[in-house]
Amino acid sequence: MMTEAIALGFGLYMLAAGFSLLATPDRARAMLTDLRESAGLSFLCGVVVYFIGAVLLVTHHKIDTPLEIFVTAISAATLIEGLIFLAFGTSFMRLMNPLLTGNLIRLWGLVAIAAGAFLAYLGAGGH
Repeated sequence: MMTEAIALGFGLYMLAAGFSLLATPDRARAMLTDLRESAGLSFLCGVVVYFIGAVLLVTHHKIDTPLEIFVTAISAATLIEGLIFLAFGTSFMRLMNPLLTGNLIRLWGLVAIAAGAFLAYLGAGGH
């Protein structure tokens, strides 16, 4: 039950983020610029993302089913992303900048929507 709830949560988050990237790419670019240019904001983002990943990984470390493996992997990736933001912050965002410009940001939105819909479906009990 916890696995499905976490999958649903990640799926809904990915859907919302994907629709935001697709519908308001300028807003998304502005947020990414803020992260790239503000060391304090980047560090705070790292703290929040790290602790979300850590809590999820501590409470959900299961690898018995494909969905459990995937949820555990996403939780670990979230923790690692937080550590990267803490350690490298603005430098990391500058490195990622080419992947987040132009129409690529809309492509990431479509990818997030597809992945989010799939995770939300699995989390809601789909098979």
